[in-house]
Amino acid sequence: MKRSLPMRAHATAGLSMVELMITIAVLAILLAVAVPSLRTAMRRGYVSNTTNALAGDLTYARAEAAGRHKYVSICRSSDAATCAGGTSKSYATGWLIYAYDGGSTGPNQAYSTTATPAHALLRASKGDSRTTLAATDEKVLTFNQSGLPVANSGRTAESFRVCVLNKAGDGGESTVEIPGRTVSLNASGGVSIAELAPATACTL
Repeated sequence: MKRSLPMRAHATAGLSMVELMITIAVLAILLAVAVPSLRTAMRRGYVSNTTNALAGDLTYARAEAAGRHKYVSICRSSDAATCAGGTSKSYATGWLIYAYDGGSTGPNQAYSTTATPAHALLRASKGDSRTTLAATDEKVLTFNQSGLPVANSGRTAESFRVCVLNKAGDGGESTVEIPGRTVSLNASGGVSIAELAPATACTL
């Protein structure tokens, strides 16, 4: 006859108070190192996303002008429906891309819903409130039927600067950890991106 062996009780081992305190301390150190790095990476991403969105839209507008054989303009906008007025050079609240025949008025027309269907809205892009985006001037930017930038008050090229926004109302900041970017449109319609040096002004 087989005899059954008694089951042995297994003691459940837990963390001692010292071990728990050491574990918490290690986690605190890891968080102290990881959180600032994660925040910096996210802020660099904001600058990169705004830069790429603008550069992509400039390239898109140029291609649409050449493809449609019409004027295609870009203007600042705060409501995704009309061009913003005033002398502000900030595109931080967004911009519009629209196509039209010049007619008797010519290029560099400001988009307005009352001009429809003369003006065809192609794209309304929103800015990012976490970044600043400043242009050379406040004027409408236009590509002609060949995809070349049209002069506006003598300006045939355009530059934009993108920086991370530290607090509401400031002009942004370019630092070693979070460098700003310059998006340049040359007289032939080419778009290029360059990194701003630390402490370089984010306004133009």
